[in-house]
Amino acid sequence: MDLKWEDIKSSTKTTDEYLKYIKEKDNMIKNFEDYTPKKEILDHIKKFLSENNQKLKILVIGAEWCHDCAKRVPNMTKIMKQINTNRIQFEVLYGVKTNPFHKEDEPLWHKTHSPPEATNPKFDLEAIPTFYFFNKEGRFLGRIIERPEENSTLEEDILEILHDNL
Repeated sequence: MDLKWEDIKSSTKTTDEYLKYIKEKDNMIKNFEDYTPKKEILDHIKKFLSENNQKLKILVIGAEWCHDCAKRVPNMTKIMKQINTNRIQFEVLYGVKTNPFHKEDEPLWHKTHSPPEATNPKFDLEAIPTFYFFNKEGRFLGRIIERPEENSTLEEDILEILHDNL
């Protein structure tokens, strides 16, 4: 995948801006509050980044109407708050709209009503939320599409992406 951090053109929300945004959205804030990341995995992520002098940049693309986004994005936000390191930059890009009349060879996402990243072939957006991971130079490392791997957690998948790519 030839994706780079610089390919992000839309405005995004930081972790704190996203938390402010979901404060009045009962199901989303409840998902944030109820999620308990595995502390030992968070410590591993933080240690790995520090020992390898790396920074991790994460972009999530999603939408407020999406059930999986309402669950997973608050969960990832909780992970970011608990890791609490300047070695990770987390950005949220919402506003994706579906195109119910798309043809088989066209993107599922509405070209004029979604952020351009949703239909940019470099992002290859298959489902939302999609979490994109980049190193400190902005090189693409990997992604989590919609949910963690079976029998895994978001934080375990992050650690795996780091181990496999840095």
